[in-house]
Amino acid sequence: MLALSACGDPANTTETEASATVGGSESDGASTTNATNATNATDATDATDATANATSSETTSTSVTDSTTDSTTDSTTGSTGSTTDTTTDTTTDTTTDTTTDTTTDTTTDGELFAPWILSIDEPGGGVHVLLKVSVDEGEVGKTTVICEDLEIAGGLPTDSNFTSLTFNNEELYASSNGNTLAFVNPCTCKVTPIGPFGFEKVNGITSNEAQNMFGASVASDVIVNIDPMTGASEILSQLPGDWGSTGLTWSDPVDNLLYGINAADDRLYTFNGDNASSLGSIAMNANFASVGLEFHPGQDALYACGVTNQGKSLFSVDLDSGEVTLEAADVFGGNCDNLAAPFGPVECIPQ
Repeated sequence: MLALSACGDPANTTETEASATVGGSESDGASTTNATNATNATDATDATDATANATSSETTSTSVTDSTTDSTTDSTTGSTGSTTDTTTDTTTDTTTDTTTDTTTDTTTDGELFAPWILSIDEPGGGVHVLLKVSVDEGEVGKTTVICEDLEIAGGLPTDSNFTSLTFNNEELYASSNGNTLAFVNPCTCKVTPIGPFGFEKVNGITSNEAQNMFGASVASDVIVNIDPMTGASEILSQLPGDWGSTGLTWSDPVDNLLYGINAADDRLYTFNGDNASSLGSIAMNANFASVGLEFHPGQDALYACGVTNQGKSLFSVDLDSGEVTLEAADVFGGNCDNLAAPFGPVECIPQ
């Protein structure tokens, strides 16, 4: 609505010239007075009429404005009300729900603990296939080839056997022939040496979330701390007993444990995640030849491979009972002895 202006009425002329007429007759005075009165009345009437007309004009204008405004307002309000209801409900609900749910799901499942593990599959003939293996429910054992044949560079033997894998700072490392730390680039499909461990048969390497790297040397029966920049290692603790083929893996920040399988006695060992001191072992119900071992924190499961006569299959190991369960048969082209699970998104590997 438009605000109306406040208009003051013009002042009426009430003074008469009769009082100014001196010496005239009574009738002249009367006539003059009457004329003056008439004039005043006329002026007043004209002024009143003008005021009334002006007021009427304003009233009419205001009425038209009000009518127009009301009509416009009603029409607009009806339209706006409809638009506002539709837009507000649809936009707010859809955008908020979709964005929040999608972001949360992507962050939890895609960026932190993607449901897969990696392995360098060695089917023979000097071929090294970088393979992604799903551990997602309903798709366990489904494989995706990341690199058809890794290029072995930097003086590493072209027939290198990669006995263990681990992620460290979202990058992939391997133990080459048990004596050299190597870097595996899934973007270029190239493997390059970093440096020797200083120990032989370091056939199990793993890393914790703080990027500390550990290895198990079965030649010296020790667990070592490995420098990811150079490969140089130093002893953390002795392994209990005489170890054969082995795999080593770290649990998670909550438990902070190291798990190892000794193929010489087919037992699952547990170690302190800081100093690698032994915490005990349990017997397993499977006979291992070579060993690939990896704990997947997103699945809360310990995966293993290398069971005698079933070296191409993927298994899980129960941490409490030691029961070994077949998860997927004939996953690999050759006998598996290395597994690695990511801590987060890895460049060039679909999540």
